[in-house]
Order: sequence, then C-alpha cells, then structure tokens
Amino acid sequence: MKYIHLFFAILLVVLTFIFSIFVAIIPAAIMKLFKRRLSAEKWMRVNGTLIAKTIVWSLNMKLVVEGQEKIPPQGTPVCYVANHQSMLDIPVVIAGLHVWAGFITKQELKKVPILSNWIKAMQCVYIDRSSGRSSIEAILKGVENIKNGVRMFIFPEGTRSKTGQLGQFKSGSLKLATRSKAVIVPITIEGTRQGVKEKKGFRRVIVHLSVSDPIETASLDAEELKALPGRVYSAIEQQFTSYQGDS
Repeated sequence: MKYIHLFFAILLVVLTFIFSIFVAIIPAAIMKLFKRRLSAEKWMRVNGTLIAKTIVWSLNMKLVVEGQEKIPPQGTPVCYVANHQSMLDIPVVIAGLHVWAGFITKQELKKVPILSNWIKAMQCVYIDRSSGRSSIEAILKGVENIKNGVRMFIFPEGTRSKTGQLGQFKSGSLKLATRSKAVIVPITIEGTRQGVKEKKGFRRVIVHLSVSDPIETASLDAEELKALPGRVYSAIEQQFTSYQGDS
C-alpha cells in the first residue's frame, strides 16, 4: 500500500511541475520581458506555494503549526534556521509557514529541468559540497541576498538526519546570519520522515512545525556570538524533544 500511494503521489507532483511551465514559469518570463519583475516574482511565489501544498496533500500530511506569528514582518533581514528531517522539509515549510526564501542547495540540482527554474525563482544559492571554496562563496552569496532583502533558509546540520534524531550543527553554519546581521528565526520540524522514508500505507501523517522566538544578531558581542549556535540548537531541541515525547 505504501508504494502504491507513493507512486500516485509522485505522479501527481511530476505532472504538477510540468503544468507549472505553462501556468507559472512562462507567464513569469513574459512579465519580466515587460519589466514587471515584482509581479513575476509574486506570481512564482503564489504558484510555488500551491505546488508545495499539492505535495503535502498528495502524501496525506496534516501540518500542525505553532508560532507563525513570531516570523518578523517583511523588510526585516531574516535567516531561517531549522533541523533537517527529510526531503519534504522544504515544501512543508513553504506550505505550512508560507515561507518563501532562498535555500542552500547542492550544485547537482542546477541540471534538473523545471526544478532549476523554481530554485532560481526562490534565489537559492548553489554549493559544491566537495569544495571548501564553494562553501565560502555560498555564504558570501547568501549574505548578499539577505542584504538585498531576500530571506535565506539554512539547515545547520548540513544534511538530512539518518536516524530521525537531531544532529549537531556544523561549525560556522550560522555565519550566513551573523555576517548579514540578520534576525535568526529557529524552526523545529518533526514528522516529515513519516511522509516517505517511514511511510505506512495511506495513513495520515502528522507533521509539526514550530517557530521559536527570533534572535537578533546585529547587537551580539563576541561572547554572545560564540554561544549563538548552542542557543539556537537549544531552542530547536526543546521543541523537538517535546514532540518526540508526545508521539
């Protein structure tokens, strides 16, 4: 039953992406030709959010959201920081929190048709994980994005959890936020592994999304910056542990 459900879900998502060429990507390109860049960006965001909601619906996931009101208003430089559970984390935060932000994404996705158009629309930053230089360039590009008003989203664990538990944050993972003096918005994700990897038949999957109190970085001194990764980790861990205890 699991594989039947996944087959039809994947088929629907693939068809949705193909359909988006004609409904979103081409119309947005035409808008840009007529110098309607902001309209094009808004149109892509609306359709991108619909695609994310389609993915969530196709996998029979129910999103339980807490703390959405804590997300700073537009105009605030923001860096979202979340734990990484599954490939579904990105569509889930887009659908559940209406987050439209640039992600740090692997270089290989640049060659994937259609998906690369959406990655570009979100102003994501590519990274070659085999290159240390690429990591530095990705941070600099992300900082530039935030300073230009683009919100960024990072997974400081660096990769998806292999056990379902919280992994350690990589050294320097928050430099994107601190160098741009952005407000860090910690987000806890729990339950997305059950959407695919640990899926059981057609059973509904409950996914929890929790936004913790934002953390200003602009005024932090050296000691506070040093303690920042632990502070962000603790905010996510506390919420994650509470969800694990409820399951």
